[in-house]
Amino acid sequence: MTPAPFWQLHLLGAPRLIRPGGLSVPLDGAALVLLAYLALEGPTTRSRLARLLWPDTPERGARNNLVHLVRRLARTHGDGLVLAGDLLALASEVQVDVHALQQPALHAAGEAPAPGLLLAGTEVDAQEELADWLLIWRERAERLWAERLLNEAQRQEDAGDFAAAGLSTQRLLELSPTSEEAWRRLMRLQYLAGDRGAALTSFERCRAVIQREFGVEPAPETAALAQEIERGAPVAVPAVPARPRLPLAVRRPPRLVGREAEWRQLDDAWAAGQVILLSGEAGVGKSRLAHDFARSRGEVLTLEGRPGDATVPYATTTRSLRRILARTPGLPLEPWTRRCLARLLPELGGPEDPQLDRPDDRLHEAIAYVFRAGLDGVSALVYDDLHLADRASVEATFVLISNHFPLGQPGGVPRLIGTLRPAEVASDTLDLFRRSAAASHHRTLDLAPLRPEAVGQLVGDLDVPELQTQGAALAQFTGGNPLFILETVKHMLASSALDGPLPVTEQASSLIAHRLTRLSAAALAAARAAAVLQSDLQIELVAAVLGAPVLDTAAAWEELEEAQVMVGERFAHDLVQETVLAGLTEAVRRLLNRSAARVLESEGNAAPARIAGHWQVGGDEARAAPWLLRAAEAARRQGRLGEAVAFGEQAAASFEAAGNSDGAFEAATVALRLAAAVAVPGLFHRLGLLLHRLAHTPQQAVRAYEAQLRDLFEQGDWPGLHALAEATLTQATGASDHRLQTVCHEALAAEALLHGDLTAARHHLTQLGTLATTLGDPDLQASVHLGLGRVLSVTHRQTALAEFDRALALYTELNDHTGQVAALARMAWLQQELGRAQLALRLAQQAQDTLTQLDTPSQLLFTAAHAQALAQHALGLWAGALETLNAALTSPVIVRTWWLSILQLDLARLYLTLGAPARSLKELDDLEARGDLVGHDQPRVLLTRAEVLTALGQPEEARALLEAALARPVSHPDPFEQGRLLLALTRVVAPAQALDSATAALTLAHDAKLGGLEVLALTRRAQAHLDLGDGAAALEDSRAALDLSAALTPEEPLGDLLDVYARALEHTGDEAAAEGREQAQAWWQAALAQVPGPFRQEFAARHALTL
Repeated sequence: MTPAPFWQLHLLGAPRLIRPGGLSVPLDGAALVLLAYLALEGPTTRSRLARLLWPDTPERGARNNLVHLVRRLARTHGDGLVLAGDLLALASEVQVDVHALQQPALHAAGEAPAPGLLLAGTEVDAQEELADWLLIWRERAERLWAERLLNEAQRQEDAGDFAAAGLSTQRLLELSPTSEEAWRRLMRLQYLAGDRGAALTSFERCRAVIQREFGVEPAPETAALAQEIERGAPVAVPAVPARPRLPLAVRRPPRLVGREAEWRQLDDAWAAGQVILLSGEAGVGKSRLAHDFARSRGEVLTLEGRPGDATVPYATTTRSLRRILARTPGLPLEPWTRRCLARLLPELGGPEDPQLDRPDDRLHEAIAYVFRAGLDGVSALVYDDLHLADRASVEATFVLISNHFPLGQPGGVPRLIGTLRPAEVASDTLDLFRRSAAASHHRTLDLAPLRPEAVGQLVGDLDVPELQTQGAALAQFTGGNPLFILETVKHMLASSALDGPLPVTEQASSLIAHRLTRLSAAALAAARAAAVLQSDLQIELVAAVLGAPVLDTAAAWEELEEAQVMVGERFAHDLVQETVLAGLTEAVRRLLNRSAARVLESEGNAAPARIAGHWQVGGDEARAAPWLLRAAEAARRQGRLGEAVAFGEQAAASFEAAGNSDGAFEAATVALRLAAAVAVPGLFHRLGLLLHRLAHTPQQAVRAYEAQLRDLFEQGDWPGLHALAEATLTQATGASDHRLQTVCHEALAAEALLHGDLTAARHHLTQLGTLATTLGDPDLQASVHLGLGRVLSVTHRQTALAEFDRALALYTELNDHTGQVAALARMAWLQQELGRAQLALRLAQQAQDTLTQLDTPSQLLFTAAHAQALAQHALGLWAGALETLNAALTSPVIVRTWWLSILQLDLARLYLTLGAPARSLKELDDLEARGDLVGHDQPRVLLTRAEVLTALGQPEEARALLEAALARPVSHPDPFEQGRLLLALTRVVAPAQALDSATAALTLAHDAKLGGLEVLALTRRAQAHLDLGDGAAALEDSRAALDLSAALTPEEPLGDLLDVYARALEHTGDEAAAEGREQAQAWWQAALAQVPGPFRQEFAARHALTL
């Protein structure tokens, strides 16, 4: 043999390099991998090669290694083998055996390369990305070899060499054991070669494989061939049967059948402007009904949830926004709208916009603008597969609906028709559906399978004459599921078995799996890569995952569309995607997921949670963990605190699974700090156990106590909290752990505030301020302002308001929703005590609105409810206050049990106003039995019990309580609480003492600028003057109180003041007395409208009102 004049690189089987002249050169290690990569991938950047070959080496070192490797190859093999420039490339003259596989027409049968594993014996498992690359190329080489064998077998058969063709086909079956086409070819060739027994044995082997892999019998044409062979009949099956084209009517039946009743219900819901939810099992026809009905009403835009969306906050909404903006490319966006949307659509933001790192409470408003303005002219949105959407997107959808109900109004949002599988709706989104249903915002239609007569109509529309009489059989066989019917028909058409029995299966997935075996290897590979990617299926991405040329993937995609596996850039049906995934071996699925993760990383704009998910399924927890932490941060920036905590915990689990205990501990700490505002019972306890288990250094063991500190605070275990915080602070200070010190000081400051120890609280807050400066932490600085405001709230309310205002400004700048709620609620409490109840209510409602931006319940729900109920009570909005309190008290997420007592105390005071002191007494007994209110809350409990006893006709018991409370030594007396106690005393003492008490309270209120309390003090002093017979003084005080009440809200109903004023007018014989009495009676009569039903009769009798 004449030696080849060129270099030859053999990669199939044992790799070897052959010099011009025929001398074989040893080749292994990095040199072998470099030459193989350049041979298969073409010219490649140095940075890419360095990263692949030395992934654990810093970039500079890896590039140095590459330089030395290229120089060594040049020294040993000459400069003509590897061309070194900006890109490294293999010389074009090098002959590569794999290239021959890609050009089968250029070679005769004898020149076909011997089969062998690509780079056999080469192990690169330690270099994960390189290992995945090699696995993909080995699969591709197998596919090329299979195509080569098929061509060879066909050539041999055409030449009449049936025995050789049979051997080639057997080699093909070693690569594709489930290919019935290959089994039929082998059976035919063995029969034509005169070995009938071998042909029948091959049929039995085929049957066993198909039964084992798909749970079905071989295709009818395979069984028919076996029967012909058994009879000894002439075999005339085409060697390469063409894939039958599906009739258009089978691809999409021309009309909707069997849904007349549902159509009428859709008409009714459409007229009411309701969201329509079509619910039913997979394949029952939800999407067809939704689209046909929507198109009958005008222009339609389709949105959808996709597999994989659930783990990425706003994934579905992001896709929807892009689709709407693509429809209306010139849609004007104001700067604030663009900035908000850039959080989801980075292409709308500037390159260095720092605000994109924070959540924005106007995000829902910006989304609503796009849905309103961008859908002008659209009659309906069809929202397919709503059960696959992420929770944040479902929330955004329901907020949109609630704010624009009824749908379809001019200037509003188009009507919406959604489809979902009820069993697959995530449990944490079910409550959203329940609330929407309770508000009558949506109507659910449960779709049942088609009735037998409708199945007959459907079959009659399919343009397949052989099936016209099989409607009843198909109805019974498929249960009336339209998708199962069509998959069965497609199976029969593809199998050319229209006259035979129905396939022995009841599972559409089995039929789909069998249909997938008819795809070419390239098309099946593309379908697999698409199924793993899950969503946003662009051909370029699929090609990148496979490492295949884009044009080859595009050709495979056309085949998938022709076979109705894909429709555009999505699967024809969810079941098709699920079936493709189910057919993947664990090894292949992991490989494809790792490849998908790398591709999405290189894209640069994929959601961190999506990338993390691919690494997890790919079995690489070490690569998944950092992306899960990024996902936690992304969720936090979007206000998705519950999801952020979950991502943090997942990151800890991934780090631990990868053997990185330090990483796991830090990730668990991230989850713990994200959990601070999340109301999940047992969360801190669970995280504490995790941290203690992960801690393996003394410092970590101390840091793990942070979770226990937070848990003790939640449980209201003040002695335990104080002891642990002091002990941990000592250790944290010794270790110079500033972050842990802040946690300890926060705990001790909170505990001191709850017990009324303002000196200790101020000390710890001062320490926190210093730490905030040291750490450069604006969030901690805001917390310091909030704490100082609480300290000053007792004695210097105006100064306290300024501190709360500073905290609010910082929290707003940071877009920290929980901090904003805390500041707003505290401001509301103070404004209400200052007599500005209208302002207090606005602040409380703003806090409630801000809470809606969170994805999970927060303890601040109770803080905001307390503020809102106080303001509503003061303003006489008693029914609203009762609703606010009952909603909070029945919340399933109360973790801090003392909040239950605070709200019960609010309820007791409200019952007292409504004239139900017995109910008040029950609430007081319950909360005092719990015993979890301490410090500054105690005077409010004593005050309320005394007022209840007064209302129940027990003045002496009430007086004893009040005098004891007033005599109690207090280091920092609160003028508001002191004033309230003094004014309650006026109801149970002699008039002269009542006058002194009211005057003392008036002084306190005036000096502290407590306007509402000042009105009440003037009212009670006027009453005392009347009881003492001094009508003129009573009239003066009551007129002064009325003047103040024009701008300030009294601490008790205005009707009490009007009653006293009328009596003062009557006592002095003033001609306006009758008018004053009418004014008081009219106020009470109007107030009756705000009294909840169960209290109205007693309230009316008490105030002589007309029901």
